[in-house]
Amino acid sequence: MWKLIKTWFPWLLIASAAIYLAVQFFFAQQIAIRYEWNGLRFPYALDYGEGQILDQINRLAHFQPIYFTSSATNTPPYTIANYPPLYQLIQAPFVWIFGTAFWYGRLITLLSVMAAGVFIALIIHTLTKHWIAGVIGGLTMLCMPQIIGWSPFIRVDQMALGLSMAALFVVVRWPKGRGGLIAASALMVAAAFTKQSYALSVPLAAFVWLLSQKQFKRAFQLAGIVAGTGVIIFGLLMLLTRGSFFFNIVTATQSKFVWDTVRHTFDDLFGRLPLMMYGSGLLVLLGLWSKIRPKTWALVSAYLVGAIIETITIGKDGSSINYLYELSAAFGLVAGSFIAWPGKNFRWATAILVALLATQIGSMTEWNSKDFQPGFNYKFKHQDEVAQLAKIVKDAKGPVLADEYMGLIPLAGQTVTMQPFEFKQLKDAGIWDDQVFAGDILNKKFAAILIYSPRGWDSFTERWTPLLRSEILMNYEVTGNYADTEVYTPR
Repeated sequence: MWKLIKTWFPWLLIASAAIYLAVQFFFAQQIAIRYEWNGLRFPYALDYGEGQILDQINRLAHFQPIYFTSSATNTPPYTIANYPPLYQLIQAPFVWIFGTAFWYGRLITLLSVMAAGVFIALIIHTLTKHWIAGVIGGLTMLCMPQIIGWSPFIRVDQMALGLSMAALFVVVRWPKGRGGLIAASALMVAAAFTKQSYALSVPLAAFVWLLSQKQFKRAFQLAGIVAGTGVIIFGLLMLLTRGSFFFNIVTATQSKFVWDTVRHTFDDLFGRLPLMMYGSGLLVLLGLWSKIRPKTWALVSAYLVGAIIETITIGKDGSSINYLYELSAAFGLVAGSFIAWPGKNFRWATAILVALLATQIGSMTEWNSKDFQPGFNYKFKHQDEVAQLAKIVKDAKGPVLADEYMGLIPLAGQTVTMQPFEFKQLKDAGIWDDQVFAGDILNKKFAAILIYSPRGWDSFTERWTPLLRSEILMNYEVTGNYADTEVYTPR
């Protein structure tokens, strides 16, 4: 009897923990699927940044530049393209076929996030030969509140994450072949020219892992190809844009850095995701003892370092949860690594780890429901009011300014004249003088100005310079309010 109990009790523990984890995954993904589906069907902008990216896609589809040398001067358009152009470029053909819309950009981001989860699963399986651990790692990443909260948006982060995880998988799956070297390098460069910050974590992780495998030559070959190709493409973009590429993705992104934001972010992470944070630290420490070192240690630890550095940059003014994307992927890798780590001889330990992970997934789901979902659910429920704003923009007898609903401008076939938040940052940095543009408002050049005014947040002050606010209030009046947005028209 004792032998029977000793044989089957660990399996009973694992089965119970697995059911608990499966239930938590189900609830988390139920929220994610509903959120994604609502986003795909929603025909208007979900956040401020979507508008400027859709405008860039439109411009590229019509063979117009998106990086302007005169961005910090008094010559319109007053727009900044903060990121490299790959994500925008791949959507240009969709504009030619379907016209200007948000849905195909959101579909690309959804597929990219799903691909990232699949590649995390494949990375864990390749390194540990434990397919269940791989699946758990991939699903853990897909359940992260930061991933769910950001994935419906037309933003560059999702595609960059998918490409970078694909690159990391190619490195661990084909570490010796020439084809693997070329494919991994191409994917890393593509990720970096989707979002420039992705030039750190995955190249670092790949380099460290290859060194740990005694693949010294291959590590330096990979680093050389990625760096060399990146420099060549950067140089070509500088030539094509007459130097404005650097201004847009470097100079114009150097906003005020707030260390309190960094502190608050890490306090939040340790308070709400303690098992993920402390588990990541424990994984790094385990590698110091070679006898118990997880097989994934070198790769995951190096990736964690890059992800932590990326997380720290959330202190830049205007940053959001997308700065936690790579950390979310790191948590998926950590979760999969721990599930595979005990091996067949310590099934009771596996059961404990699975149960702990399930508990953490449950708290993440609650966090997502309370903090990340309500604001966007409001937009879904007030689609009719956003449609009224869209009609105002479309019927306007002249150019329109907007902040939160800037995406309505390219949808109406117009180009964005000005991005208020970015140029407020340039004004605060002493790079831009808003006098000339304020004169355009004084002369009532704009047929309408849409100012987002939700309860609890003064977006007018946060996104517009004092002079522009003053000119708007003196020369325009509120003639409508839809979806928490005040519509100003000339007095």
